Amino acid sequence: MPPGRQGYAARFGLAFAAWLGLAAAAPAQPLGQNTRTARFTVSVVVDNDCQITHADDLAFGHAAGSPARLAQAQQVGWLSVACSRDTLYVLGLDRGNAQGSSVGRRLMAGSQPGNGDLLQYQLYIDAAGATVWGDGSSGGGSTVSGVGSGAAQAYAVYGRLPAQDRPGADRYISVVTASLTF
Repeated sequence: MPPGRQGYAARFGLAFAAWLGLAAAAPAQPLGQNTRTARFTVSVVVDNDCQITHADDLAFGHAAGSPARLAQAQQVGWLSVACSRDTLYVLGLDRGNAQGSSVGRRLMAGSQPGNGDLLQYQLYIDAAGATVWGDGSSGGGSTVSGVGSGAAQAYAVYGRLPAQDRPGADRYISVVTASLTF
């Protein structure tokens, strides 16, 4: 470097170094003077929900009557339904699984191989047996409607085995499906 410039560089270097020192020593701006915001959404979708929480088997026990005829028998079972609050629902019962069964004429079939005998029975919404509990299809009886409360709601299923000719000795069964629509 030329001789006159050395002094300038030294002075400039000292001034620059001093400036750097001052800049480094300068206090930062206090926190909180500048704020920027952004918004975001927190969400969840809650769907209506229903469950059949309990379904009793309905057993008429041992049939009574004469050797030629069965006496009428009645029995009560229970279904419990739990639906989310304010959910409208419909509870129906199908015809059962015995061959030839319909909601209007439910049948139980013998469980032993080769036994083709059938027994009639019916399921009702009311204890008097005035309203057949069905699936709501054409000619399929009535259904039960309700509004969910969030807690289980119980419904009685009134079963009736009418007086009829005595079939062969066996255990007669029908598997009924309860359907909950909401």
